Amino acid sequence: MTAAMLLLLGGCVKKSEYDALQIENQTLQTRVDETNHLLVQSQADLSTLQVQMQQFASVQAQLEKTQLELTQSQTEFKALKSQFDQFRTQRRSAMVGKKFPMLNLEDGKVLRDAEITAVSAEDLSIRHADGVVKVALAKTTPDLRWEACYDPLEALEKSRENLLVQAREMQARQAREQASPPQTPAPAAAMPARNVVEVLRTQLASQRQALNTEYQALASKNPAALRGGEWNSAQPEASPLLNTLSGSRAVLGISRLQSHRNSILATLQQLRELDPAAR
Repeated sequence: MTAAMLLLLGGCVKKSEYDALQIENQTLQTRVDETNHLLVQSQADLSTLQVQMQQFASVQAQLEKTQLELTQSQTEFKALKSQFDQFRTQRRSAMVGKKFPMLNLEDGKVLRDAEITAVSAEDLSIRHADGVVKVALAKTTPDLRWEACYDPLEALEKSRENLLVQAREMQARQAREQASPPQTPAPAAAMPARNVVEVLRTQLASQRQALNTEYQALASKNPAALRGGEWNSAQPEASPLLNTLSGSRAVLGISRLQSHRNSILATLQQLRELDPAAR
């Protein structure tokens, strides 16, 4: 009876429809299997990502800790540097006034009755029996370098700073010279001849004094460049040094001397027109 019923029921469904249902069922099962596989893979990826996030959080925390330690170290370093700078300044100040019956420098020079008058990062100023001298710390003695906390890098940096300051001053001075060159004396024909001569003589003396002053200032800044050049302080406009350096730009500031000389020559020309014997 049961078998008969199954045969009867089976006869109610076409075989082609049954096969289509079977194929659809297999397709759905395949999709379910693929989805399950993707789910498992996603769960594995999520676990890996969670581990990486934990590692990232750990690294970030370590980085923040290291940054905090670095900030603390920088603060401590600044405090120590400030203390050392103060200590170094006190050491150098304490050296001022120190006396030596005989001071032997490393370059072989011997200073008698030496007394330190100033100390900087680069050099010492020393007054001695024969005058005053400035000596680079690098050429003094090991004891003096130690006492002054000599640091070649500090000395080099200070030297660079000084050179930059000097360069700016020279540029500013040149700009002022170009903006307002010395004025050539105006003709004084309207004045009585005797008064004109006296005025021109006074003017000549003032101009020569100004030229000598300019030369001394330039020589103090450029001793090496002007060494060996002959200078006539009585008649500075006739000094061979000006003729030698005429037109040269190798010595900054020489144009100022030449401008003064030109003014003097113009005054002399006017003076000789009124008094041929004038010099």
